[in-house]
Amino acid sequence: MGTKADIPEVDYEKKSSRCCTSTRSCILLIIFGTVGIISGAVVMDIVYDKILEVIVYDMMHLTPSSMIYPEWAEPSIPLTSKFYFWEVTNPDEVFNGGKPALIEKGPYAYDLFVRRDNISNNDNGTISSIPVYTYVFNREKSIGPDTDRFLGVNMPMTSTAYMMRDAPRFIRESMSVVLEELNETMFIDLSVADLLWGYDEPLFKMIHDLFPIEGVDEQFGFLLGYNGTDMNGLFTVYDGKDDVSMLNRIDNWKGKTTVDFWFTDEANMMNGTDGMMWHPFIKKDEKVLDLFHPDFCRTMPYAYEADETFKGIPMRRYALAPYAYANGTTYPPNEGFCKDDTCAPNGIQRMDPCRFGSPMGMSNPHFLYADPSLSEEIIGLNPDEEKHKNYFLLEPYMGMPYVMRQRLQINMFLRDVQGIKQMGDVRTMYIPAIWFAQEVDVPDNVIKSYELGFQVTALIVEIIKYIMIVGGALMVLAGTTITIVKYYRRTQANQPPYQPINC
Repeated sequence: MGTKADIPEVDYEKKSSRCCTSTRSCILLIIFGTVGIISGAVVMDIVYDKILEVIVYDMMHLTPSSMIYPEWAEPSIPLTSKFYFWEVTNPDEVFNGGKPALIEKGPYAYDLFVRRDNISNNDNGTISSIPVYTYVFNREKSIGPDTDRFLGVNMPMTSTAYMMRDAPRFIRESMSVVLEELNETMFIDLSVADLLWGYDEPLFKMIHDLFPIEGVDEQFGFLLGYNGTDMNGLFTVYDGKDDVSMLNRIDNWKGKTTVDFWFTDEANMMNGTDGMMWHPFIKKDEKVLDLFHPDFCRTMPYAYEADETFKGIPMRRYALAPYAYANGTTYPPNEGFCKDDTCAPNGIQRMDPCRFGSPMGMSNPHFLYADPSLSEEIIGLNPDEEKHKNYFLLEPYMGMPYVMRQRLQINMFLRDVQGIKQMGDVRTMYIPAIWFAQEVDVPDNVIKSYELGFQVTALIVEIIKYIMIVGGALMVLAGTTITIVKYYRRTQANQPPYQPINC
């Protein structure tokens, strides 16, 4: 028969305390597990962006230790420059006041190799270098050899006639005699190589002998003196080490922070980069990116158009802004680019101040998007966005263009000049002389490197993400299971002990 002394006493207060402590631990386990699941599912996307920032910022600065530095110093990505020339098929009619009938000749393609000489990192967060461009003719990409010849506008002669337009009549007539002695005519037969790299120009030789002018040679050519030389001068840009938003932004060119060709401070500003790269992580609200190059004599604005993909990679398309070649009446900030009779219709910008007074004008090829009055004066133009638009596709994480179609046409302003008979009765107009396209398409090996870099980063983050989710789920499961078991055991322990009934 059992007695009260035979029954072991249970300290319910102490046991309850132990269970409570165990329950708190389980609740903490469940909480940490839940946090792990949420972090893996949501927070790791933010972590991915941060990891990407660290990787890109480490790559994208112009110091010898960065990954991008060798590519900046001597780009390995293939560059191609294609040139198209306008042949005049009816010179006599043009001389007598008719519209010129033109035929486009091209492309004549050159592989372009770039290197930077005299590189020096400066103490103020900038880096200086002299870009050197080397052109090598590529017959396979061309319609013919660079010895092909055609009749085009004689830019030295027509420029000289234009510059004499306000001189006294006897001086204009005297110049006409000189031009006749030198066999100068409104149009001239030359080869591709002549027009690009230079030919002996009797008129320039005479001027050079009589009135030596710095920058005026005895030869004439669109790229005279630029092949394999340091003619572009010293560029200084920000290296982006301390402030990545300033990466490759121009600080000065040839020691000047502005150009001095134009008529307002705004027009003379040097903004943006040289077009090789912009800063990383281009934001959606960056609607305009600026590009400066000495050949343009000014900053060129490129406006955001749309998102698209290139070989599966997200890109942003920036195209030459519609107002880039607008006159000051249409777009007042452009008032500083012309003055008096050097103002042109919309779609063309005169370059006289940076071309020694020569009445050249730059535009889109075939007068794309230009005032109809320009193309109405010419027979043979066929503007086409696909072929003639000036744009690039930018990879926004690194700020680098993967596709570039930099297209520009050089036009000559013609008008009759009384007393200079070589100009005849030519009508007042802008006649296209040459247009060129600098093309870049990032090759597949670079695309694969890009994909690999981003895929590895994404894979690492994805692995961490699932470890956190699975680990968190296990913690929640373990905490829940232990809590249930403890609860069951505590319930059983709290039951009164069995006591037999005494009969």
